[in-house]
Amino acid sequence: MKIDDLLLLAQVHKAGSLSAAARLLDLPKATLSRRLAALETSVGARLFVPGASRLTLTELGEQLAERAARHDDDIAETRQWLASRDATPQGRLRVSVPAEFAMLVLAESLSRFVRRYPRVELEIDTTPRRVDLFNEPYDVAVRMGPVDEPDLVARQYMLLERGLYASPVYLQARPAPQSPADLAEHDFVVLSQAKGLYRTLLNGKQTAEVQMHGPLETNSIGLVLSLVRAGGGIGSFPYGMVASDVETGTLVQVLPDWCYEPLPVTLLTASRRLMPAKTRAFIDHLFETAPGWARSHFLNPSPARPSAPPRRAP
Repeated sequence: MKIDDLLLLAQVHKAGSLSAAARLLDLPKATLSRRLAALETSVGARLFVPGASRLTLTELGEQLAERAARHDDDIAETRQWLASRDATPQGRLRVSVPAEFAMLVLAESLSRFVRRYPRVELEIDTTPRRVDLFNEPYDVAVRMGPVDEPDLVARQYMLLERGLYASPVYLQARPAPQSPADLAEHDFVVLSQAKGLYRTLLNGKQTAEVQMHGPLETNSIGLVLSLVRAGGGIGSFPYGMVASDVETGTLVQVLPDWCYEPLPVTLLTASRRLMPAKTRAFIDHLFETAPGWARSHFLNPSPARPSAPPRRAP
């Protein structure tokens, strides 16, 4: 017995005739009649009264049709439920994002997302490793730096212009550098991953190689920022991570005409096809709620200065 044929029986019973049911189901009447005859054969009993002037079910036919109708209603409800799930963001959403970027740039946007979509359970994983979107239960990964995974769907989110910053406390004790060459006389708060490396500063077509050195070193960019705020030395940061400090005067930009190569931030998913509503809503939300200083990069992917210029070092 085929379940589909049972559901056809329910539709015929509901429509009251083969012709009406065939029109509703968009099936040829002959096809519908043949499948109902096959259903009778598989049941081994008459389901329709033969020779009746109008379509009439036997007692067994009535019972089967009523049972099938209940299943048909359940299926229709299930379809509506699936459509609702597709339209309404809900369920657990697991996102991999660098810890400091989440804290310093995305925290407000993430909080607004769960208020906006209360049926989504947002789980933020700040593991420093690169997660495997194909083999691990992550929906979205936020990556800083170049992306070299061509099988993933990548969408550029931001370009972070990187510069040098220091606190007014530090610059009161040391003369502010006027050129990249003056940086050799200054202390840096060094990120361990960059220790010993020369980095290229850019000013139009001019370039300058700078090596960071100083008595303070840590492997946490968040701690580097705290130490620079406290006057421990000069630090290198993407503007987005220090935008609020620049606005309040906690930090000022050193050599504001010079910057490092912009750092791309990319949103990655395993596939664009059949993307769940929760994932699509999350990505759209990030773009909608991005800080003002990042919005120019959505339309112009080339490096751009912040709309409000940072305060210059004294």
